[in-house]
Amino acid sequence: MSPRAKKIAMQVTGLAISIALLSFLFYKIEFKELLIALKEANYWWLIPNIILIMVTMVFRAYRWKHMVAPIREIPLPRLFSITMIGFMANNLLPFRLGEFVRAYSLSSKEQVSKSASLATIFVERIVFDLLALLAIFGIVLIISPLTVFKELKIGAIVTIITGLIGLTFAFYLSSHGQRDSHILKRLISLFPERFRASIEGTVARFATGLEFMRSGKRVFWVTYHTFMIWVIMGISNYFILLAFGFGNLPLTASFVILVVVSILITVPSSPGFVGVYHYGTVLSLQLYGVSPEQALSCALVMHATQFLVITIVGLYYLRREHLSLKEIEQEAEKRG
Repeated sequence: MSPRAKKIAMQVTGLAISIALLSFLFYKIEFKELLIALKEANYWWLIPNIILIMVTMVFRAYRWKHMVAPIREIPLPRLFSITMIGFMANNLLPFRLGEFVRAYSLSSKEQVSKSASLATIFVERIVFDLLALLAIFGIVLIISPLTVFKELKIGAIVTIITGLIGLTFAFYLSSHGQRDSHILKRLISLFPERFRASIEGTVARFATGLEFMRSGKRVFWVTYHTFMIWVIMGISNYFILLAFGFGNLPLTASFVILVVVSILITVPSSPGFVGVYHYGTVLSLQLYGVSPEQALSCALVMHATQFLVITIVGLYYLRREHLSLKEIEQEAEKRG
């Protein structure tokens, strides 16, 4: 299968999953009840929700600043701009290209190698975010009498294993470096000789992006900002619950939504995580006895708020940087 055919097949698969999940959610619901729930919601609660969404984006920029500091000191406003553009791209482009967009933007604007940029994003998303989410979920299970279904337990176990493997790899590469790593040398030797120099260079630049992990102080601040990001996101979800009159639900319900959705959006879907996000939210709320119509109405607003806020602000910064969506998509696909 050609690369173009694979790309089309993956896009079709993601779109099919999104359509299937949305169809399942809308099947057999009372549309009248859904519309009533949407009409009666108190949308003033969206104001604190939107504020907290933007606060988490500032924390993401602060966290990234600590990660890239050993490579280059980059002003916080620049990192915030690149972060917003990257998350906007995740909403509008397929294959989570937003992560590659961030790496491309950072390397083109601040002369940080793309491999080093990707290394910081890899550790941020695959290690710190995953482990923080699972730690929060563990706390929720301890303080809440919630019964967790089997599929979520399996997803949590897979997530923990992925995070720990990523953490081990990151610490190993940051502590040993490409030159001193006998394991990496042995792995690189398996490739044809004509590719080894290029691979060694890429690995070396990737290892540069993990330099911050040699500093206990920087790891502490990255960990602190990671937990703050997810705690604030969980609290922001609760304001949407209040908008729909779910004030009787415990605060932990918003964190259950956060964890379940975060696990499910790893499933292939259309840009913006349409379908998987809604399914995760509905699934979480039904654990607390919320009706399908009320849960779906809440899911629609929760997703739309995050999607629109991040997309609009991201497009603003994209325009301010004199970039086009098509341009960053093409560059990201080259690097991806």
